[in-house]
Amino acid sequence: MTLHGRHTEDEQAMKSTVETVGIGHSYSGRVALADVTFSLSPGTTALVGVNGAGKSTLLRIIAGALKPGAGSIRLLDLDPYRLRERRTALRHVALMPQLAVFPPNMTVLEVVSFIGWMRGLKAHRASDRAMRVIEQVGLGDRAHEKVKSLSGGMVRRVALAQALVSEPDVLLLDEPSTGLDPEQRRIMVRLIQGLETTVLFSSHVIEDVADVADRVLVLEEGRLVFDDHLSALEAMGAQATSSSQGQSPGIEAGFLRVVSRNRENRK
Repeated sequence: MTLHGRHTEDEQAMKSTVETVGIGHSYSGRVALADVTFSLSPGTTALVGVNGAGKSTLLRIIAGALKPGAGSIRLLDLDPYRLRERRTALRHVALMPQLAVFPPNMTVLEVVSFIGWMRGLKAHRASDRAMRVIEQVGLGDRAHEKVKSLSGGMVRRVALAQALVSEPDVLLLDEPSTGLDPEQRRIMVRLIQGLETTVLFSSHVIEDVADVADRVLVLEEGRLVFDDHLSALEAMGAQATSSSQGQSPGIEAGFLRVVSRNRENRK
């Protein structure tokens, strides 16, 4: 299938920070990803799909946490699964997982500092950076409290802070607004909007996509079926709502149209 809205040659010629070619993966014979190919440059891209579409699997593969069953990946022209390049490659990328578990008896500052040190920062630099990002995510007054005393939303913000601490060139966020209240979500949105790096985030929250994404990738049953600017998805939604009653406007309608078209084409 030809993807809707392939980027122009000028855009493709920009220096890529992430390149995936033919990524495939299966779990116990069930296909999770199939022939996923795209590249990313600095900017913010949303990864959208229904539950089970393969979003978390793809993010883990890019992060170097799950070796793909097929295909290849480059992070700043380094292979995170090649032994000689792995350590250097992984210093360029950080993942905020959908489910993050931290040692309950460590303080917020200890957790984020330790992860910064593990990613190559010197101890004093890791501590300074950790305190800065903890304040940025709105947990400055909780820095010296133990993780076990935090609410679920606070733990999510610790997960965001640990992803930011090493100032990665590639930031991967898996459902970053899950568990956040409106004010906490606003802090997250402002943080992402202010980043000058490559951000790829998955989300079920259409408002997140609208607020921070320049580009949208749509996964459907493990396949990449849409890769274009946010405005192109909105335009598809506008076309759908002008011809059908009862459909959601804008981005959501565009997403639903992409998914339905793909399912019809595969029948």
